[in-house]
Amino acid sequence: MIAGILNRDREKVISNEEIYSLFDLQEVQKDQIKIAANRNFAAAIVDEAFENISEVWQNEKNVVAFSGNVFNRNEITGLSDTGRPFTQILADQFTDKKTALFNELNGSYSLSIWNSELQQLVLTGDHFGIEPLYYFWDEEKLIFASSIKAILRHPDAKAEIDFEALHTYLLFNYNPRQETLIAGIKRLCPGYYLKFEKNNLTTEQYWYLSFLPGKEKTENQYIEELLPLLKKSIEMRIPDSETHGAFLSGGMDSSSIVGLMSPMVKGKIHTFSFRCKGKSFDESHYANIVSCRYNTEHHLVEYSPQEVLSIGEIVEYMDEPFCDIGIEVASYILGRAAQDKINYVLTGDGGDELFAGHPVYQADEVARKFSKIPRPLQKMMTSAFSLFPDTDKKKSFAVKAQRFAYSYGFSEKLFSNRWRIYYNEPELLALFRPEYSGNVKETNPLKDIMAIYDEADGNDFLSKTLYGDYFTVVNFYLRRMQLLRKFGIEGRIPMFDPRLVEFAAKIPSHLKLRGSETKYILHKTMAGILPGEIVFRKDKLGHSVPFKNWLRDVPEIRNFIMDVLSESTIKRRGYFDNNFVQRLLTDHFSRKKNNSHRLWALLVLELWMQKNIA
Repeated sequence: MIAGILNRDREKVISNEEIYSLFDLQEVQKDQIKIAANRNFAAAIVDEAFENISEVWQNEKNVVAFSGNVFNRNEITGLSDTGRPFTQILADQFTDKKTALFNELNGSYSLSIWNSELQQLVLTGDHFGIEPLYYFWDEEKLIFASSIKAILRHPDAKAEIDFEALHTYLLFNYNPRQETLIAGIKRLCPGYYLKFEKNNLTTEQYWYLSFLPGKEKTENQYIEELLPLLKKSIEMRIPDSETHGAFLSGGMDSSSIVGLMSPMVKGKIHTFSFRCKGKSFDESHYANIVSCRYNTEHHLVEYSPQEVLSIGEIVEYMDEPFCDIGIEVASYILGRAAQDKINYVLTGDGGDELFAGHPVYQADEVARKFSKIPRPLQKMMTSAFSLFPDTDKKKSFAVKAQRFAYSYGFSEKLFSNRWRIYYNEPELLALFRPEYSGNVKETNPLKDIMAIYDEADGNDFLSKTLYGDYFTVVNFYLRRMQLLRKFGIEGRIPMFDPRLVEFAAKIPSHLKLRGSETKYILHKTMAGILPGEIVFRKDKLGHSVPFKNWLRDVPEIRNFIMDVLSESTIKRRGYFDNNFVQRLLTDHFSRKKNNSHRLWALLVLELWMQKNIA
């Protein structure tokens, strides 16, 4: 973790004692930053699991703090610089290249550079925010860290809820905004840097992801260029190790990672997947096919209903609440299973954005066709769809139609995010107690989402959609990497290689989504490399957990959520209308509606607030 304080008042020197108490540093770290403290700047490394890849360097002019990994270090340092600290090399190169240096760094990291002569601080992180960077600025002092909890150790940073961020969280089950759920603490936008100079704080972009078409190429030319980029993005993220790890679901993305990494490593590959038993949820046999083909040591983790109760532990490691029970709990139990077997894991995250794999992209196609139907008929059909009863299956026509009818009512200016919303405005107003509902009326979290798409330069709907997803839903999936750190495991994500992403952004949309076939170009690229059962499968379920069924049928889970969302708890917290919350529970239990996502979001939020807000 990278963390620090910078005071606007140059006469006020931050004491070593203040820094030590704030960041709970070890003795060796105290020595490292003693000089920095005397310059009114602190750079502290406090992540036990990764202290071997965290570095601080200083001289008379500069203090450089770095945390994380840059996978193209050899390209940055050059052969002649191998004996010098990487942070010193970064300082020298920043002097020459300025902020253009940041686009050259390929990895997951956070970086701070302080120059005492210029009285200038520059903070930045990787292209996608894999390693998050948060900051607090109150016009007097800047506090920054790659953890919200570290910032909250400072007495001037109060743990109070930001209501607009709270509204956004409830809408999407995570918070894609730069303003976090803690008022006054912001997340640095991916691809940006923060500069503090002459008592002014600004943020500027160092990387823009363009979807403008490049030179026209044939399908085969795209395939011939894509495969080497995929291989390189994987190879540069494989450390020299005796054991290697990968999360393997059996889908195209994770299977491609395992298939391509297999000939690159000498040691054993440990693969991990989870299984929820049930006809429409268990797809572990696909992971087994890939494991057998590449002779991995496969670990199949049983995801039982009782694992849901571990969410009380998991929220300890969330800077902000985020919830999809097939993501956060699943990542946690996979990390637990991998503990002591590996120290890093490759994942297939990012493939959906590279190659248009999310089902929401298909929903966009359906919506465009549906919009051509006369409006009276649209209204009749959506009204009929909304009356469909819920089923126990994850995917069925009734489930899809009901969800489509609800989401179609949101503006198409939200692009793919219209399908990810869980409350309309009347419902959100009803959720909050009257004294807080005014805050809902005064804010419009969706405007920030729409503004992202205004920045996109793609010339078609899918290109703009994919651009927006890199600055919204990607943040949700990346946060699960933080959960692995409890187990001493680093998540490495080849499909978030910036050069690979830049190339994929130029691939025409019709080579990504072709009719109902998602990831068309990836399927064509991996044909003949992966088993045919993987390349040509049509029944990918995603992160398949039957939580809606467990919530209805498993007394232990039902009692758990009723206890956390009890009348006394809801009234004590004071934000939400108890009658509305209890109706969510009743309607779900009676199978009138599937409220599992809403209820899980409220449960995770309450548990997170118990740890962070009190």
